[in-house]
Amino acid sequence: MLKLGTLRWKGRCKRHPRYDPAEGEGAIRSACHSCARLLEIYRHHKALLEMMRAFGPLRHRKKRLPPKQEDRQANLFEGLDP
Repeated sequence: MLKLGTLRWKGRCKRHPRYDPAEGEGAIRSACHSCARLLEIYRHHKALLEMMRAFGPLRHRKKRLPPKQEDRQANLFEGLDP
């Protein structure tokens, strides 16, 4: 089991602390590499959330039942007439 949805991380560019990756590439100033990395992280995170939501919430998924095992124990009373 992976717990990816509980991750919380705050990243900021040292030169541009007010940069918001949700604004896209147009908001990056002077081709800043840190801002470009933040944008890349933002896009990957967004894609990851979409993939996680494609599975749906746990309560909506069908539960897998364990495979049935055959009963190999002999019945002591089988064949006896009362």
